[in-house]
Amino acid sequence: MENLGIDIKIMVAQAINFLLFFFIVKKFIAKPFSSFLEEEHNKEKEKQRLLESAKKIEEDLKVKKESMKKEVQKETKMIMEETKKNALELKESLLEEAKREAEEVKEKMRNQVEEEKQALYKEVKNKAAELSFEIVTRGLKDSLDEETQKRITQKILKNLN
Repeated sequence: MENLGIDIKIMVAQAINFLLFFFIVKKFIAKPFSSFLEEEHNKEKEKQRLLESAKKIEEDLKVKKESMKKEVQKETKMIMEETKKNALELKESLLEEAKREAEEVKEKMRNQVEEEKQALYKEVKNKAAELSFEIVTRGLKDSLDEETQKRITQKILKNLN
């Protein structure tokens, strides 16, 4: 091999250097680099898993939000309907109360009108009796005796009652 220009000692030294370099690189550079790459790969997988988990949680939250929104709308609608129902019941009871009070006022007014009518009738009757008595007293005073005047006056009063 010397003819070719290859020196065995240098070749062995080169091989030993290469093996030493190989073991040093493997132990101090390749192994830490490999574990670093594996760690980064694991971190990336963990990030992907967390991202997927977060997306799933987000979707679950969207579904819950929608269901809660529908439930709130349903409850709101139910409350509005109940409020309308209560308002209608209150309106009806107020109308009934107003009608009842109006009937009471009408009845009181009828009674009052009737009382006033009776009082007016009595007053007219009394005025007619007084007028009749006055007519009999003044008109027939000279022509009738006292006894006849009393009888006529009593007949007039009986007829008025």
